[in-house]
Amino acid sequence: MTNFRKIIAAALALASITAVTACDSELPAGGSSAAGTDAPPATTAATTKATMNEEDAEKVATIDIGAEKLDNPTVKFLSSWDLNPAEGQPVSVALEMFQTQYGGNIELVSCTWDERFTKLATLISSDDSPDMFSAADMDIFPKGVLSGMFDPLDDYVEFDSELWAPMSAVNDQFSFNGRHYVGAVNTDSQCVMFYNKNTIADNSLEDPVELLKEGNWTWDTFWDMMDKFCDRDQEKFATDGWWFEGAISLTTGYPYIGMSDGKIVHNLDNPNLEKAQDFMLEMKKNDFPFPKSEYSWQVIPSNIASGKTLFYPVGTYALYPYNNIIQDFGAMEDVMFVPLPRCPEADEYYLPAIVEGFALCKGAKNPEGVGAYLNCAMASRDSEAAKEIGKRQAFEEYGWTQEQWDMLELVRDMTNEHPVIEMYNAVNEKVAGYINNPMKEGYNSGASWTQTKEQIRAAVQAELDEANKTLSSL
Repeated sequence: MTNFRKIIAAALALASITAVTACDSELPAGGSSAAGTDAPPATTAATTKATMNEEDAEKVATIDIGAEKLDNPTVKFLSSWDLNPAEGQPVSVALEMFQTQYGGNIELVSCTWDERFTKLATLISSDDSPDMFSAADMDIFPKGVLSGMFDPLDDYVEFDSELWAPMSAVNDQFSFNGRHYVGAVNTDSQCVMFYNKNTIADNSLEDPVELLKEGNWTWDTFWDMMDKFCDRDQEKFATDGWWFEGAISLTTGYPYIGMSDGKIVHNLDNPNLEKAQDFMLEMKKNDFPFPKSEYSWQVIPSNIASGKTLFYPVGTYALYPYNNIIQDFGAMEDVMFVPLPRCPEADEYYLPAIVEGFALCKGAKNPEGVGAYLNCAMASRDSEAAKEIGKRQAFEEYGWTQEQWDMLELVRDMTNEHPVIEMYNAVNEKVAGYINNPMKEGYNSGASWTQTKEQIRAAVQAELDEANKTLSSL
């Protein structure tokens, strides 16, 4: 699908950044934003602050970061979704800390997802900049440096402090000339494999959770499952959704576009990416993927519940019932997920990663407030109090099982250990266009990657050369 539209910063109290997001529905490339409206963007502010129940609030109060009240309490957040929870949804630990310890509040400057950058440019040019912008769509860096729409955070966030040490390696990936353009407080898996446990049992397949525990959840065992399950005549297919192609590629440890030695580079000729493309091509030849082209390019997540589709690759945000996705997979107690299978040729278990964090808008009027909010999010990242609150919310309010909770924690730990960050959406629209659809062609239409990469390599390199020239001049 076009860009990382379904990335949700809602790790809730689990990762302590957000409580609710209004994400776009899953769309094929070129689809329109479900969050888009014809109404003009508006600045909104809640008349009352969202509150947390007394017991949880007391736990949050024990997370002490030496906060001082802000001179300017309001942080303006430009987004298609709100950090303030919707009615009936819980407050995140980070927001509770920000409100109670800093006296701060988040004010949404609303826009559609598609117009985020054009709206930001307009506000900057009119000297009415918002303060904060989500980095969860993975299109801030290096675009933010190239476009001049974001300022470095280093004057407001102590990236070399003990508080920020757990994320130093990740935040350094979003730095240029020693200046950090994203405040990432956590990573999350960009994609996991959801399935219905009844389908596994009914087809006498090995449980992917058990394979993972045994260290045997790999492309090879995944292939065996697909081979046993898939049957075109019975309309039984292995995978559906819009996420698989890019996600399985990243398990090789290499993004299509990344940073190396301060330069933007492509990995189109990397032999491991070639193997990923060959794997997907063989899937297509064996009729494993759900044939979206035969269904007007529509996905059918309810086929997971009915036993027609084996896996549905999507982000972990699908776990949250208010996103209206997991309901299509079956009863909550029947739904499970695992990370992407490990690439046998990779030297580590790499997983596709997104970051949970924010950027500082150019000309922000309250950069101190942005730094304060980020410190709250980082402080609550590994807090036992935050984990207790998150677990209670997961069980009581979302109906998760212990197995789902344990797997989410495991997947996040695995992703944090060896995250792979894709940047083809984060250079410019041309680079995104050159790679987004072509890298899916083997899986969707049976095209050879050898031919595909030859068709796009020169154009991609030309764009990267120009981008690197701009970087070197800064």
